[in-house]
Amino acid sequence: MENLTAWYLIEQDKLHHVLPHHKFTQLTPDSFVLHQVFDTQREALHEMSRLIALEIKDVHAEVNKVTQRK
Repeated sequence: MENLTAWYLIEQDKLHHVLPHHKFTQLTPDSFVLHQVFDTQREALHEMSRLIALEIKDVHAEVNKVTQRK
């Protein structure tokens, strides 16, 4: 059974997106990576923010490694 009110957290072209069900179903298969399905937009946005914060932390650590080598 399809949940028509679901929110989808996807990655497409190296960017994260939160989409409602009707927009998710319009995507071309194999053009994205599905991370998780949520009941509310708020939950999906919260998880997207968490993932972006982790990526920022990783980049920050990598930049620190590079600058310490010089």
